[in-house]
Amino acid sequence: MRITRRELRESIPLLAEEGWRDSQRAGAPGWSVRPKHFAGLLIEARLTVFVLILLVIAILLRRVLLVVFLALKILGHPAALDAWRGPVLHQTISRFGIPVDVYGGSESDSPILIVHGVNPTGKNSLDLVRISEALAQVGYAVYVPDFADMKKQHLRPEEAGNVKAVFHSIGRDAAIACFSYGCGPALVAAADPEIRNRVRFAVAFGGYYDIRETLEYVVTAPESPLAYLKWVYLGANADLAADARDQQQLRKFAEDHGGASENLSPDAQSLLQIFFASSPDDFRLRLRAGPEALRRRLDALSPSLYINGLRAPLILIHGINDPAIPVQQSIELAKAARANGLASSLTLLRMYGHVHPILPKLGATTLLAFYIPETFRFLAVLNEVVAIQ
Repeated sequence: MRITRRELRESIPLLAEEGWRDSQRAGAPGWSVRPKHFAGLLIEARLTVFVLILLVIAILLRRVLLVVFLALKILGHPAALDAWRGPVLHQTISRFGIPVDVYGGSESDSPILIVHGVNPTGKNSLDLVRISEALAQVGYAVYVPDFADMKKQHLRPEEAGNVKAVFHSIGRDAAIACFSYGCGPALVAAADPEIRNRVRFAVAFGGYYDIRETLEYVVTAPESPLAYLKWVYLGANADLAADARDQQQLRKFAEDHGGASENLSPDAQSLLQIFFASSPDDFRLRLRAGPEALRRRLDALSPSLYINGLRAPLILIHGINDPAIPVQQSIELAKAARANGLASSLTLLRMYGHVHPILPKLGATTLLAFYIPETFRFLAVLNEVVAIQ
């Protein structure tokens, strides 16, 4: 018996309906979804989505609080972060004859090596201790070496080798952070072929890109509270004079910010004259006429000559009105990083001078024009440091 197409089309709905009735009589599942059961599934799905949204909000809120409390502790208000994260374990170890402070908390895991600036307190700077504790409380295992010559305000190329040696001793991939003039040897070390692929990222606060340009600025810039820095440079590099008596007289001249120089040898005189340059052009002429050993030392401490070796992403922070190292140094470093294909970010802050906060009196105008935008900039870069670990 033949069935026409029309009869076939009319019979399909009837067969489906009959099959549904048979399945209901037989108790077979799958032919239908009961309305009440479907409504229950819908409610469960909505509850799951609601719980997930609450979880995401809680995670975001936790991160926001963590970054805010981190900022407060860095700025000298540690109570909130200390109450939440508890005390930090602190011990001093020795690596290759270099004392290293190690900070860790209950959640510390990701290692970071911090290179202090050229200052007499070194790793024991109260600001650096507070920053190290704060980073440990947000999840970092913090290593802070004490570089003896840098504490004497003597910046030597050998410090890059010391940074590399301490980094090696950590025994695993780590980040590097640095402050001020400590960023020279820190970034030179980070570009070293032996460790550059193990440096996860680098944070440079108030650092320099080319130390020749930085010294030029210090020597020729208008008088400022930090004008004494040029004499610090002179005293630190007095060892470049060949004669011991010249070295002693140059150090005395640097301590007194002037004095007699008639008895200096021609070589020592050429070094001294660099620090009396009256303009950038004059400085460059005097530097070219000065000791070759000084030029070699400056080149060995300049990240500008090692940028091609860097592999780590850079987080750069600089005070816009920095009186010691001009902000242009970090701007140039950021441009060079991008030109070499390095991931980098640059945050310029009005709330910092060199490496210390400078905050205006709070008022309606400063609140809107200074405090609110600076707070968001500061929290954004701290969030980047927390997130990247």
